[in-house]
Amino acid sequence: MSKQTAPTDPVLPTDNGQSGIPPEHPAAASRILCARPVTRRAGAFIYRCGVAVALTATLGMAACTAPLTAARAPGADAQGGQPWQLESVVIVSRHGVRSPTHTRPPLAQLSSQSWPTWPVQPGQLTERGAALVEQMGRYYGAWLREQHVLPTGTCPAPGQVYGWADVDQRTRLTGDVLLRGIAPDCGLGAAHEASLDKADPLFHSTESGVCPLDPQRARKAIDARLGSGGLSGLSSTYAATLGRMSEVLQFTASPLCPASAQPGQCRFEALQNRVEIDADGRHMRLDGPLGIASTVSEVFLLEHAQGFPADQVAWGRISDAADWHRLLQAHNAQFDLMAKTPYLAQRKGTPLLADVTAALEQNDAATHAPAGNRVYVLGAHDTNLANLAGMLQLDWMLPDQPDNTPPGGALVFSRWRDPASATDYVTVELVYQSLEQLRDQTALSIAVPPRHVSLPVPGCQDPAHQNACRLQDFSRVVKQVLAPDCIGRP
Repeated sequence: MSKQTAPTDPVLPTDNGQSGIPPEHPAAASRILCARPVTRRAGAFIYRCGVAVALTATLGMAACTAPLTAARAPGADAQGGQPWQLESVVIVSRHGVRSPTHTRPPLAQLSSQSWPTWPVQPGQLTERGAALVEQMGRYYGAWLREQHVLPTGTCPAPGQVYGWADVDQRTRLTGDVLLRGIAPDCGLGAAHEASLDKADPLFHSTESGVCPLDPQRARKAIDARLGSGGLSGLSSTYAATLGRMSEVLQFTASPLCPASAQPGQCRFEALQNRVEIDADGRHMRLDGPLGIASTVSEVFLLEHAQGFPADQVAWGRISDAADWHRLLQAHNAQFDLMAKTPYLAQRKGTPLLADVTAALEQNDAATHAPAGNRVYVLGAHDTNLANLAGMLQLDWMLPDQPDNTPPGGALVFSRWRDPASATDYVTVELVYQSLEQLRDQTALSIAVPPRHVSLPVPGCQDPAHQNACRLQDFSRVVKQVLAPDCIGRP
């Protein structure tokens, strides 16, 4: 494949101008949750954290996970044992705060109220978004130097830190500023495909045609997740979320209403949920109230993280943390259905998971990461994080953050060495900035870290070692979920 090995992006302009959670009480996301597996049933989920909890939703992502304040060596608490050594990390990061993309239907059709004016073109990383991502990079760099993965006081050796990013402006620049934060003043930039007009199969395997969906199988997989209620049941399952979104948008007065129903009979939640899948299996989307609410709730969160005045964030109508969680439930549910459903996740996520695993295995022939690499950064999208989660059955809810895949959040895969047994282990964490840290542009450090949630990998986690699993077991689990026809194709 053709690669662009040096960053080519201009300086950022000055700022002037699909893992869902069940519809339960929003405050549940701020709990400290225990590390237990999630029991799944067709069409519904049961969540167990030591005791049985009632059936709560048609779709859901529970997460009996234990938030950590900072990354630690899994063997750090072992009595009398040698501390584990961090060998390498792979950071799969969502891009930072961006302006809204072109939506369907357009935002202007969903509300008669004026939307904030963004300082960049649609879908581009903002200067503030870059600064927030760089804070994450500075934290990673401090942690990696503390763990003796990177040298102190000098730049890393060539290839020791390497980045690969998707071709979009927001992902390319996210990769660049993450590397700048990890290794300041070292001139590092993320590589990417030479053509900016073609989808990179690593991040867009179905859209690129490398791993297309079978439309019939995709629909069956979605139907199996939805259960007897089907797509129409989503509106009743998420009635509170959709009703609240309608209130915030003042949807009954929107330009879309006269086109969708007779005057006085337009109800947001009465719109029809539909899954559209192209005949060639390259593109799919969720239309209707849940899909719209997913998009708009994310736009509200981006407005908040961008630092717009409070009266311009959802027109000042989001009252508290519970309101944020209620609105973002639509976004999390849409991602859980469209990105985490196993068949969809496998087709969309196989190239990326294979690349991540090869980097952890130090198999440089099967990954973009070069030989001798110890820190591999991937500038990706929230859909990519959700696809990996779907393949590995990773489930979480994030304390102090209503978006399960927030801007700048990352799945961090760490390879550790237990010197006592000469065994290599893998840990997986979701590392992210809280809603407050995004809003306040909190300077991150070892003393003031981003949030961490440790994620057990079903089939190989070892609770005695903070959910670490042996590298060979992790590789085995990955091999079982990869789609062979999606690997190694041009």
